[in-house]
Amino acid sequence: MPLLPEESQWELLTAAGLRNDFQAAWIEGDDRDAIAAELRVDATTTLECDLATALRWMGVGSPTPILWVGPHAPGWTFALALSWDGADFGALDRRVFDFCYARELDEFYGVPGVYGEEGLDDLYLNDDQGDESDLDPHLVAVGRLTGRFVDRAWLAERRTLCRVAS
Repeated sequence: MPLLPEESQWELLTAAGLRNDFQAAWIEGDDRDAIAAELRVDATTTLECDLATALRWMGVGSPTPILWVGPHAPGWTFALALSWDGADFGALDRRVFDFCYARELDEFYGVPGVYGEEGLDDLYLNDDQGDESDLDPHLVAVGRLTGRFVDRAWLAERRTLCRVAS
């Protein structure tokens, strides 16, 4: 795997429609049923869809969090929160790289779990709070640690749109 992706991670996500707030997690594990159970996903209300379809649910004001969940790389699952209430990714009993960026405030919160990891010394990783310019180095770090960067093929994959049970 190369040290850097072919394209800017944040620019790819922005071009795909993630222009506003962004809360997502890279969750260690391939067992999506177990991860869905830990996230308290309501299995009766799911839809397999692409990112463009999932983004139609962004900010709809759902009383319960809406997630888009699916494979990222071998050993890793990706979850995108589509409602700002989001999900409690920190409550998962497994390794998680949790991102949170509020565009309106231009505020990015550092990603717990990446600091101190080997092989990231060449990246400037602000470990507290930052702005939009801090996103790409953190996305590159997560790509290195999970074994896959975001790319156009990744963006085209279908994942599961679901609600978190209240």
